[in-house]
Amino acid sequence: MVKKFFLLIIVLPTLVFSQENESQIADKGLLRAMGIISFGQLTDYEQTNLYLTGNVEYFTNQNITARGDIYYYLKSGQKQLLNQNHQLFAGASYHFTTNSNFVPYVGFQPGIAITQSNEVTISGENEVAITPLVSGVLGFNYFASNWFHLFIDGRYISGNHLSNNTSISLNEFRLSFGLGFNLNVLKKN
Repeated sequence: MVKKFFLLIIVLPTLVFSQENESQIADKGLLRAMGIISFGQLTDYEQTNLYLTGNVEYFTNQNITARGDIYYYLKSGQKQLLNQNHQLFAGASYHFTTNSNFVPYVGFQPGIAITQSNEVTISGENEVAITPLVSGVLGFNYFASNWFHLFIDGRYISGNHLSNNTSISLNEFRLSFGLGFNLNVLKKN
């Protein structure tokens, strides 16, 4: 199953990239949004995390976008390191110009996390901490119509939960994919 998924990730962009489209959907004034479940793998621990994810992205021109992402932590299993790991990112992405509606992109987003350790303490209560983060994003959108797009989004996140207890690395690779929606907020001439 995993091999088929990775084969699809490799083959789908190749097929989509070869199709030309006369009208470019990804252009100034396009607002795209999505809401899905994302999967993350911590790099320093054997733990997979689940997040309820949403993002909004606005094309300031054909190549540059302003983007905001929010991740609501849905836990990770029985032996989780954190009780809370909600994250918020804001930044920009560069979308590469193509002759089709297949649009690869790369981005950078600083952010913050609201984290709480799952460690047992003498007082019985762990403090909630605000943690600074930095994140790099790589992915592609396929604008199938004026109203929706398909996407695959890979992200690397770096940061540390800091509290009065031990520090916990929040370094994580995260994968999101699914269907998003488009709205052109500027009228075309």
